[in-house]
Amino acid sequence: MEDILQAIGAVAKTAGEIGMTRDALGTAKDLLQKYGDERDRLFESMQALLSKASADGITEEWKSTCEKGTELLESLDAALPDSPIGQGLTGVGARDFNEGEKKVWAENGKAQIALVSDVLLKVKIANAALIEECNEELKTIHETCAEGQSTLNENLEGLSTDLLDIANTLASKTGDKTLTAWMKDGSAKEYIRKWKDSVTQRAASNSEVARQKGQLKKQILGKLDALNNAREQLDEKWIEDMYKSGEECARSLAGSGETGDFRALDWARFGEACLEPLGESRDAATEQSKMLFDEVLPSLQEENDTRFLALTDDPAKISDWKSDLQGKAEAILEALASEDQVIKELAEGPYQEAARETFDEFLSTFTEGMKDLFDKTKDAEDQLRV
Repeated sequence: MEDILQAIGAVAKTAGEIGMTRDALGTAKDLLQKYGDERDRLFESMQALLSKASADGITEEWKSTCEKGTELLESLDAALPDSPIGQGLTGVGARDFNEGEKKVWAENGKAQIALVSDVLLKVKIANAALIEECNEELKTIHETCAEGQSTLNENLEGLSTDLLDIANTLASKTGDKTLTAWMKDGSAKEYIRKWKDSVTQRAASNSEVARQKGQLKKQILGKLDALNNAREQLDEKWIEDMYKSGEECARSLAGSGETGDFRALDWARFGEACLEPLGESRDAATEQSKMLFDEVLPSLQEENDTRFLALTDDPAKISDWKSDLQGKAEAILEALASEDQVIKELAEGPYQEAARETFDEFLSTFTEGMKDLFDKTKDAEDQLRV
């Protein structure tokens, strides 16, 4: 307590110069010592505030503590015995101490150090919350996309297999010359209708997967925008700048109180002591910031850049699938064109009419089904172009 010892020394010197009694001098020393002890407790209380796990109330408590310090100083000034040259601290030769303490308590009462601690802690908490939130979203994306991809794989394989079945059925019936009879007896209608129903169901299922995937993509894009917009107030540079403002304030406290012979050395030590918890808050906030912007944000960006390029996780898969379907469809249409010619060459009559009716419905249903399938696939892909 160098400030207190300096003040006591000044009072002792003044006492001898102005003729104070030993009792009055002893009272003044005791009161100054008591003030110093109380002030030390307030210093410890403020330093403890900087290490709180929660930012709530730090600034308000800091200001309240400084008000208590000012009240202690005022109580000290009022309690000192009068001297031949005046009252209070000025009357006992400690005017510089009194004026300097007033100034530094007032400066510290602005709570800039506490505000910096508050902000650093809130940044750490905010970054930690964003990390948890983003990781949960990534987990949801992986799980949802994995489930959707499984559904897509099943549907794509099913649609390709069903189309192959049509091609094989037509080829086999052409080979054993039963295709026209199959058309004539009408059973081909039920066959192609079931295929069309399957196409409709699987295409709708793919559209739902695409819708969910499109929503996830929008969700990621929104999160990326939010993180990039908030970066200036959450990243390492901003954290370091904030810490430096607190460091500057802590180290300027003593200077704000210097008055005459009073150097506020205890305040200089207090300011230095505040830098340790401030530094710990800075380091904790920086660690969370690095994790958020160097690890989590790139992971989100990678998800957006790779997983949502196409309906399937592997863009080549959907492209190859469409090419495969197109090839099978062309083979089927060639087979149907040959059958159309066979029916045209039949003699007019009930047999030809029955075969023609089934054939026309078969061709129409197949054409509509393929158009619907490709249209719905395009619509599904378009849902990812956001």
